[in-house]
Amino acid sequence: MSTQTLSPNLLHHVEYPAPPLAERVWVGVKRHAISLMLDEREVYTFDPAGRLWMAYIDGVNYKRGLDGRVVCKWVTPDDARHLRRLSSDEADSILRWANQMVVQALDFFPQDGDPTCKHALEKARSWDVEAHHRDAQRFLQVYKPVSILPPDQYLALVLQVTEGCHWNRCTFCDFYRDRRFAIKTPDQLREHIARVQEYFGDTLRLRNRIFLADANALVAPQKMLVPLLQVIRETFPIEPDDLSPDDLQQWREEHPVRFQGMYSFIDAFTGYRKSVTELRELQQLGVRRVYIGVETGCEDLLRFLRKPQTNEEVIQLVDALKEAGIAVGIIILLGAGGDRYAHRHVAETVALLNRLPWSAGDILYFSELIEPFAGEYTQMAKEAGIRPLSPEQMRAQRREIEASLHLPRGVQRATYDIREFVY
Repeated sequence: MSTQTLSPNLLHHVEYPAPPLAERVWVGVKRHAISLMLDEREVYTFDPAGRLWMAYIDGVNYKRGLDGRVVCKWVTPDDARHLRRLSSDEADSILRWANQMVVQALDFFPQDGDPTCKHALEKARSWDVEAHHRDAQRFLQVYKPVSILPPDQYLALVLQVTEGCHWNRCTFCDFYRDRRFAIKTPDQLREHIARVQEYFGDTLRLRNRIFLADANALVAPQKMLVPLLQVIRETFPIEPDDLSPDDLQQWREEHPVRFQGMYSFIDAFTGYRKSVTELRELQQLGVRRVYIGVETGCEDLLRFLRKPQTNEEVIQLVDALKEAGIAVGIIILLGAGGDRYAHRHVAETVALLNRLPWSAGDILYFSELIEPFAGEYTQMAKEAGIRPLSPEQMRAQRREIEASLHLPRGVQRATYDIREFVY
């Protein structure tokens, strides 16, 4: 048995033999998570309260959301990547198995083992299947369904400043068809924040950014939006972006629970109407990056997608955001328009992207059109005689776009697979 205390990431860990469970059991406690590894064949990660968060079992990765949904991913010997959402029974089986492994790891825990590690495992042991079910119900009493986030925001603290989507007519998206669009009042937001804090408790420290949900919180008129961001700042410290390194370090020491900033979706067909002055006010309140579903530079295809924006509106919005000091995440929808629009989608998207004023800190996301998630798009495309692109054709489309881009250094390019998302 070995034990050691490390800082700052791995605070405590212990390693011990536990045959026949495993030749080597490893337990680690970090500020943000609890880990249990059985040899190298199984790894379980729990949040600081003990909820199962992620698991790796026999080559398959599992990720559980707070609402109880579980997604699994694996790669076959031919390097093909697979992903699917588990049924409720399958998700329960993973919870049950993880709990059994924790129980057995505790049975073998050495008497002189690190007490912090033992206490962490005991917390995880208390989260059986029924406890996870009760917690998921609590989560759904605090939040409307958290339908989607940008991949770099999966660990954000979601605050539903608005609910639903003010447009909600894009043919390829049905994320928000289950709710009417609404903007919270300051008092409603304070109540929401109180319930969020009560739900997360100490696990709030797992979250380091704030995401303003749902589909486009920044569509709210400035006179309504600014008081809402001020309410958020009343409760959650937002890291300043104008301090010297020494002053920033001191600020961080004074604020052990803090957030790097606020983030949100924004659309080009309403967002461009905010002035630079208004956007700069949002930046000063803590908005650091916004995400724009550009989808394509082909305006005929945009009309087919029923997304009422123009390329000039996208350019105007990004120009204004840059002048205000706000970074952007641009999302391109690979496969949109199938075979009919394939050439124009690539050529006109490249032309648009090369006109944008990119800078370090921006992200370019490529999201493949996933037919089961595509709402009425699939039926419309079928009726129009449009053939969908295969996954390989969509990957080729991405390579073709990227080969013609002229982006400065510091701009990330990343995959945005909506099937992976659980909150």
